[in-house]
Amino acid sequence: MYGRVYVKTSAADAIALKSGEPFALAAIWEMWREPKTGEDIKTFAVLTCEPNEMMATIHDRMPVVLHSSDYRRWLMDPDPSDLMKPFPADLMTMWRIDRKVGNYKNDTPDILDVAPPADLFE
Repeated sequence: MYGRVYVKTSAADAIALKSGEPFALAAIWEMWREPKTGEDIKTFAVLTCEPNEMMATIHDRMPVVLHSSDYRRWLMDPDPSDLMKPFPADLMTMWRIDRKVGNYKNDTPDILDVAPPADLFE
């Protein structure tokens, strides 16, 4: 019998720029009118691309991360599609954090602290 084996872990991953600077994700947005109610609806989608070497260890896609020098171009250029590429892995860092980050009630300063190593027999 073939199948997938899922292991529940008690950790998630945090990702940041090594410089500590904030970063922006490339996204598109649209406002449309709901036909039945006439309500204006604002929607958006974060764009993804192939992962860089670091992100490939956790997923087969990654958000398009923009260099701060490209923010204006992303917003104003009629065709910024060449920006939709993996961000350099050597400028990023990743560390394990507790899965409590997935619950909005956990709004504490330690939310991004490094998680203790997982216990195989938890």
